[in-house]
Amino acid sequence: MPKAWFGAKSYGVGIAPKSVVGWLATVVYVIAMGSVTPLVLGFHRPFWWALVAFGLLTAAFLAIALLKTDHSTWRWRWGDDSSTD
Repeated sequence: MPKAWFGAKSYGVGIAPKSVVGWLATVVYVIAMGSVTPLVLGFHRPFWWALVAFGLLTAAFLAIALLKTDHSTWRWRWGDDSSTD
C-alpha cells in the first residue's frame, strides 16, 4: 500500500499532512486560495466567481485529502495516545 499523505492529528479531531507530498498539497491549496481574489479582480469579474472558486478548490482539496489518508478513525486525541484505531 502506498504511503498515506494525510493521517490522524496528534491533538484534536481530524487529519493533518503526514508526508512531504501531503504538505506540498496543502501549500499548493493555500497558494491557490490566496491567488483567487487577485485573479478575479484582475479580470474584472463579479466577486461571486471567487466564492465559486473557493468552493471548488476546497472540495478538490478535501477529496484528495480523504482519498490519500491512512483511514484512521476521526476521534479526539490527546497527543501520546497508546490506543490503536
